[in-house]
Amino acid sequence: MDFNLGEIIVPRTFHQLGILILDGSGSMGAQTAGKISKADAVNMAVRELLTRLQVSKNKKNFSIAVVTYDQQAQIHTPITPVESIDDNADYNPMNGHGGGTDIGAGILQGYQIAQQFLSNVREGDVPHSVVMVVMTDGECQKPDSTREIASMVKQNPNITLCTTLFATIGEPNPNAQALMQEIASSPAQYKTVYDAESLRKFFIASVSSGKNVNIQ
Repeated sequence: MDFNLGEIIVPRTFHQLGILILDGSGSMGAQTAGKISKADAVNMAVRELLTRLQVSKNKKNFSIAVVTYDQQAQIHTPITPVESIDDNADYNPMNGHGGGTDIGAGILQGYQIAQQFLSNVREGDVPHSVVMVVMTDGECQKPDSTREIASMVKQNPNITLCTTLFATIGEPNPNAQALMQEIASSPAQYKTVYDAESLRKFFIASVSSGKNVNIQ
C-alpha cells in the first residue's frame, strides 16, 4: 500500500478482515529484545500495524478484529473498519489472561468471527476474505485439538491461516515450531520472530497476504 498522505483514498474494491489471535499466557511476561516483555512487544507491533493501515490509501478495504487467549479465548476487539479502529488502545494480550496455552481456543474464537464476517456478504458485494494471524510464544497444551480446529478452518477457501512463534534467542522450541508450521495454510504463512520489529513486519505481511497488497 502507498502511504503518501497526498493520495486520494481509493474506494473499496475488496473487503479483507484481519483477525489477530494473540497469546496472553503467563510466559508472555518474559523479557525479549529491547528490554521489554513479549506482551509489551506484541502491544507495540499491533499498534504500529494499525497505524500503517490507517494512513493507507486502500484502508477502506480492511477491517480488523483482535482475539486474546491463554487456556480460554476472548474477543478484545470485534470486527472494526480500519478507518475507525483505535491505534492507541492497549493491545497487551496478557490483560485478563496469564494462564496456560490453548492455541486451539484462540483459533476457534477467531473462526467464529470469520464466519460472522463471511456470512454477511450479500449479492453484489465486493469479494470478502479473512486472514487469521495466530501468535504464540510456546508449546500448546492441547496440540491435537489445535490441529483439528486448524484443519477445519483451512477447509474454507476464503480464510488464510498465518502463524508465528515468538521465540527466545538461544532457547529453541522445536515442538512449538513444528505445530505452528503444521497449522499454517502454507509454509510461506509461518515465521519465527524474536522481537517487536520482526513481529510487526510479520503482522503487516500477513494481513496483506490474502490480496497480495503490499502495506510495508
